Amino acid sequence: MKIDARYVLEEPDYQDAPLPDSLELDLPIDGDRALGEIYLPSGIYEAPHPAVILCHGVPGTNNNDDLAQCLRRMGCVVIRPYHRGAWGSEGTYSFSHCIEDAVTLARWAREEVAKAYAIDPANIFLVGHSNGGNTVLNASRYLPFLRGTVAFCPYDHQAGLEHVPHSQLKDLFTQAAAVLHVGRFEDLWQDSVQHARQWSFVQNAHRFQDRNLLLIGGSRDTVAPPEWMVEPLWKELEALPGTGHHKKVILPSNHALDTARLELARIVGQWIEEMVKGAVA
Repeated sequence: MKIDARYVLEEPDYQDAPLPDSLELDLPIDGDRALGEIYLPSGIYEAPHPAVILCHGVPGTNNNDDLAQCLRRMGCVVIRPYHRGAWGSEGTYSFSHCIEDAVTLARWAREEVAKAYAIDPANIFLVGHSNGGNTVLNASRYLPFLRGTVAFCPYDHQAGLEHVPHSQLKDLFTQAAAVLHVGRFEDLWQDSVQHARQWSFVQNAHRFQDRNLLLIGGSRDTVAPPEWMVEPLWKELEALPGTGHHKKVILPSNHALDTARLELARIVGQWIEEMVKGAVA
């Protein structure tokens, strides 16, 4: 078998096949070392494997390792980076750098290490949480080869500026700066303000007309409320003709989906399986 979402939430019978493995990610990006993990699936799955690049939000304390393990268990290679300037990775953290990192990682996975890690270059996915949702939605425009993009509880900088008091946003960035290498919190603020319109989900909806996209929100999310961050994008997508497979799910949980982690894994895993098998068919 190539991929099997039945095993998102339970262990398969590994028999005598090679066991799953975990490797260190150490990739130079513009002269800085971006660190992280690479999760390799068991030998029970036929190679090459779908690959998922899983991008964290701010400040990266919620790194979604549980989701990485679930997707690896069903047969995916999962690359989970720490963006530059976050949690041991060199360089300066910025929202712009996150997008650049994701683009670099996706191209690296497809063009440089696909053979080494048995990655199927036709089945590469970007998945991101919170600002990681902003990361993957905006990185996707530069990556036409992607099989699909998943954004859960995505943070739209333009919507944030429109709906959240700026003093509250500045406080959020100040708190993040305490554990990230950013220099000054004002740098994060200026990066957000300067690029908010360019990164706007609604303004970029047309880019997903013919692209596969899964959007997930939390009905109790107070950081990226779906009525501000997910629904406007979804309405734009519904009004656009296209060939992309689009799906929206709102879960009864908070920004980290703390009470819906198993459901999150099930939804993402099944959607990825559907995209992979649909591509084969």
